[in-house]
Amino acid sequence: MIFTIPVTTRVEDFDQHGLLTPTALLSIFENTAVRHAETVGYSPMDDSLRNGMAWVITNWRAEVSRAPAYDEPFTASTWLCNNPRQATREMLLHSESGEVLARGQAKLALVDRSCNKPCLPTPERLAAYQPELRTAFADKLPRLRPPAGCNAESPVQLRRSDMDYNGHLHNTAYLALALDAAPADVTAEGVHTFRISYRSPLRLGDAPTLQSCPQSGGWAASFVRAGEVCAVVAVNEQLKPL
Repeated sequence: MIFTIPVTTRVEDFDQHGLLTPTALLSIFENTAVRHAETVGYSPMDDSLRNGMAWVITNWRAEVSRAPAYDEPFTASTWLCNNPRQATREMLLHSESGEVLARGQAKLALVDRSCNKPCLPTPERLAAYQPELRTAFADKLPRLRPPAGCNAESPVQLRRSDMDYNGHLHNTAYLALALDAAPADVTAEGVHTFRISYRSPLRLGDAPTLQSCPQSGGWAASFVRAGEVCAVVAVNEQLKPL
């Protein structure tokens, strides 16, 4: 089942050129997914807070063909794709004329919060989403790994307002913090692609650093806590598909 809704944006979702920001795009993707889940009877917040079960995103991939402009009508579509190895959440943004504005894909894991271990969703839970076979991307990319040989390092200050309802640094905050640290020339022509790999959640009180450098024709950064890579963000990579 492909779930589609019109997108209501906010003034703060747009940059100085009047175009949708990458973090706003990611937020739209995630909120559309939540609305889809609620429609089929599974509220992610209720599952997490009341039932102790949380859908955790392990990886994000996004590609922007054309960032929508302020006051431009567009829709967001999402569906679940149940692959043999891992369920994925597929996303598309469309203009009024049907133009594909952006694509996204999130890899998911269902986690039992009582023991912080992944578990398999029941067949009934998956069936409620009526999974599709199609994916938002026709290709696959190499696994996102921490950039090697980085000599740029800066401390990251985590705020209470950056935390989500699971007590973790919000998915969009990783992207926002990384983009804030990116050299101006990396994003001067816009953010056309980004990928995020979430490895170990950051929490309030952690004192991570951001280690960054050019990678794969773009730029990448690792969030590092006491020597452990907790997340990797890559922007505007130029990669050959697998």
